[in-house]
Amino acid sequence: MGHWFHHQKVAKEYEEKISDLRNKDVTQPIGTCALLMNSKGQVLLGKRKNSYKAGCYGLPGGRIELNESIEKAIKREVEEETGIELEEVDYIGVVRENQGNYDFIHFVYAAKDVIQTPLLKEPEKCEGWEWVDLNEVKDKILLGHLAAIQMYKQQIHIIDLTK
Repeated sequence: MGHWFHHQKVAKEYEEKISDLRNKDVTQPIGTCALLMNSKGQVLLGKRKNSYKAGCYGLPGGRIELNESIEKAIKREVEEETGIELEEVDYIGVVRENQGNYDFIHFVYAAKDVIQTPLLKEPEKCEGWEWVDLNEVKDKILLGHLAAIQMYKQQIHIIDLTK
């Protein structure tokens, strides 16, 4: 009879572990970022806090949710972070960046002649937004986002930072 109780206990523990895995937030190492450009040739950058590489500057963007289209993700992320609603975005390319335990894939988009004023909608994640001349981008910018800016300027469509 003790043997049967042991199997019941193991089965219950296994079931709890499976349930925990099913309830976990599924995070993919896939994201998107956008170069939002104003009429002065400036790009929008935000100073990150309480997140990956806090203190660095980055483009608006974030992770693509499971089963979400890439274009829908960038529009959602930009609106969630800045309040800017994008009608159209131009696909620029892909950046592959090693972020320690995995390679992160950034799908890069651009929107030109943005006239809306960015709002600080996620102050727990960003200290503030500022327009920066495209040719005078901050030194302390996320590596993958700097690659995205270089891709845009050089009109290339893929950068692999893992090589």
